Amino acid sequence: MEEVFLWGLLLFFGALSGFAAGLFGIGGGIILVPFFWWFFSSLGVSEDIAVRLSVGTSLAVITSVALFTSGFHFLRGRLNWKELAGTFVWIALGVSCGTIASTYLPTSLLKKGFAFILLATGLKLLKGRAEVKLQLKEKVLIPLSVYLSAFLSSMLGIGGGIVINSLLFTFSRRPAEKVVALASAVSFFNAFLGGCFYAAIPTQEVLDWQVGLVYLPAVFLAALGAVPGIKLGVHILHRVNAHFLRKAFALLLLLVSIKLVI
Repeated sequence: MEEVFLWGLLLFFGALSGFAAGLFGIGGGIILVPFFWWFFSSLGVSEDIAVRLSVGTSLAVITSVALFTSGFHFLRGRLNWKELAGTFVWIALGVSCGTIASTYLPTSLLKKGFAFILLATGLKLLKGRAEVKLQLKEKVLIPLSVYLSAFLSSMLGIGGGIVINSLLFTFSRRPAEKVVALASAVSFFNAFLGGCFYAAIPTQEVLDWQVGLVYLPAVFLAALGAVPGIKLGVHILHRVNAHFLRKAFALLLLLVSIKLVI
C-alpha cells in the first residue's frame, strides 16, 4: 500500500509541476527536485546520492514538459530558429560546466543553492515585472542569459527558463510571448542535454531501473502527470485572477526555500 501511495505521488507532483509550467511560465524543477529528494529518501537512498538523483531525474522530466510547451510556441510561430541555433554552443557550455560543478560540490551547498533560486523566484513573483531602467544589447544579453540558465539547470535540476525570463524582461523590450517562447525552447535543450549527461555518469546503482543518475519509473510517471497539468494550467490562466495565483505560488516558494536551509 505504501508503494502504491509513493507511485501515486509521482503522478500528482508531475501534474503539479506541469500545472506550474502552464500557469506561471516557469520550469517544473522547482517543484520536482524537493519532492524527489523526499521520494528517494523514503526509498532508503542516502542523501548524497538522493540529491544528485533528484537533479538528473528532474531534468529528464522537464525535457518532456519543455518539449510540450515549446511545441505550443512553435505552432504559433513565436520561435526564431536562427536565433535558437545560435544559442546551442552556450547551452552545451553551460550544461557541461553545471554538471561538472554539481559532481564536485558538497550536497549541502547544492541544497542551499537551490533554496536561493526558490527564494529569488518567489521574491520576483511577489514583486512582479519592474520597469526597464537599463537595456543591454541582445547579442550580449542572449548568450549571457542562455549560459546562466544552462549552468543552473544542470547543477540544480531546473529548466532554467526563469533565468532567461528574468534577464530579458528586465534588460530588454522584447515582447513577452517571444521571451517565453525562447525560454521554453532553451529549457528543453538544457534539460535534454543535462539529462543525457546525468544518465551517462557512472554511479552506484541503488534502485532498479536506474540509469546513471536518472530513475526511469519516476520520469515516466511524473511526465505522464505533467501533460494534463500543463493543459489545466494554461486553461486556468485565462479564466482566473492570475495575479492572485502568482502571489500565492510565490509564498509557497518562499516557505519551501526556508525549509531547505533550516
